[in-house]
Amino acid sequence: MRRDIDRILSEKNISSMLLYSESYKNVNMYYLSGFLAPDPFIFLKKLGEAPLLVVNQMELARAKKESRVKNVRSYFDYDYLRIVKSASNPKTGALKFVAALAKKELGADEPIYVPPNLPVVLADALRHEGLKIEPLFDIVEKARETKEPDEIANIKLVQRAVEKATSKAIELIKNSEVSANKALIYREDGRKKLLTSGKVRSVFDHTFADNGCVAEEETIIACGLGGADPHYAGKADDVLKANKPIVIDVFPKSVKNRYVSDMTRTIVRGKASKTVKKMFETVLDTKNAAMDAIRAGVLGSDMQKLCCDLLEKAGYQTIRGGKQISKGYLHSLGHGIGLEVHEGPGMNELYNHALEEHNVVSVEPGLYDPKIGGVRIEDVVEVTKKGCRNLTEMDVFLEV
Repeated sequence: MRRDIDRILSEKNISSMLLYSESYKNVNMYYLSGFLAPDPFIFLKKLGEAPLLVVNQMELARAKKESRVKNVRSYFDYDYLRIVKSASNPKTGALKFVAALAKKELGADEPIYVPPNLPVVLADALRHEGLKIEPLFDIVEKARETKEPDEIANIKLVQRAVEKATSKAIELIKNSEVSANKALIYREDGRKKLLTSGKVRSVFDHTFADNGCVAEEETIIACGLGGADPHYAGKADDVLKANKPIVIDVFPKSVKNRYVSDMTRTIVRGKASKTVKKMFETVLDTKNAAMDAIRAGVLGSDMQKLCCDLLEKAGYQTIRGGKQISKGYLHSLGHGIGLEVHEGPGMNELYNHALEEHNVVSVEPGLYDPKIGGVRIEDVVEVTKKGCRNLTEMDVFLEV
């Protein structure tokens, strides 16, 4: 949570931090400021003190109204024009301005911690100003792992849009006709058309738009053998087939509040084979067992171990211990959900840290077979002291 920033800085013996970025794509900048802007602005914070936001003059009034940072100032408060004009070109001058501002507000006595992806040219400008800089690893990201009530509410809003869109897509698949070669057919304007991954994806895109969300990456609609690759999205012209597993993985973002959610369902239009039914039942049982085991204090690595134990007992291979396999369980049990679809904490073999109350994580075991396809089921849960709270309301079923 944001209130943990000072504690984390203190634990890492960090006295100050600086970010310079836009906030549409830089989720850390948005998380800290609560201000959406397409152009770079400056966030500064000293240990134990309230943060400072410095924006260009055009954004000043809006930043004061919208940002969660109370101390908001303009570039013009820091002699911006003179500093920029003194440089050989405006872009160099802008970097010189950031460095001069950082020196004035944060001082030069202690290292200033900056994001590890800070542009080299800005790092050079800071050093030229006599400032010592160090990489800011896992400070903001760690704070983001535990969610405030408003963040949980934002994720739930996106999840409702996910479920609404998924229900519409499944209804389209359910109502499709089956051709002689098992291709799915739908009717549009009185004409019969092949039902493709692209057509189903368009249902998601339109429903997301109607509910204030957007799919920044392609929604996964992977039928048959394509589903054996966990992140194969399905080509637009891939024709969906009857009696084959269709993996539907949905992870849009709210345009306004920037939070995401994530859900996967696997369905079959028609009759699933005995092999697919066994895969589905095993994955569902594993997901339910994992959700029963999740609670604050359990290690992320232990959750992955539980998943591997259950799947191996059922007769499937897993990637436990770094095994290179193409059939079976090919990934981790889950990941954090928030401003990014993949963030901390993790539930994988390497994450030897405890889950914490108010983490929001995906629970998504899956099984894959290059000769059959894939089965994955995913819900999103909030970790509690004694268990977890499922934020996903949509039922799980196989055949439609």
